Amino acid sequence: MACICLIAEADPFIANLLQRFAEESGVESAHAKTGEEVLELVRLVNPDVLILEPDLPGEMRGWEALKAVRASDGLAGRIPVISCSWMSLTESARRLGHTAGHLQKPDLHYADFVIALLAAGVGIEDPANLGPSTFDGPAKQGTWP
Repeated sequence: MACICLIAEADPFIANLLQRFAEESGVESAHAKTGEEVLELVRLVNPDVLILEPDLPGEMRGWEALKAVRASDGLAGRIPVISCSWMSLTESARRLGHTAGHLQKPDLHYADFVIALLAAGVGIEDPANLGPSTFDGPAKQGTWP
């Protein structure tokens, strides 16, 4: 059975990129755009990992949704969280508390995604395949002028 990653991200471009990263690594994904959707999808899809933007829009921000998830019976501490933010790691940690990893916007790369999943304890199809990804442009492949 494939692992499921809940991607909680408001920016459609970044959400699509993270979903493509998940697909390439053999992980299924679901997408939430608001804190309210995070709560709904956590219960519906039972994700193995949550990639969370701390400042999701909506009446419930991302960090507030995480607080509610962590307080839920049966969910507290069970779902590892990876922050994905424009904020620094320090600021993101201040809002979210402990996370298994951090993806720094806008500099998102497939290798960083895989490393964050592994740090969160998520098994993926081929973690050794960290060579040039179809998502990393020429600069990552060493051919940029």
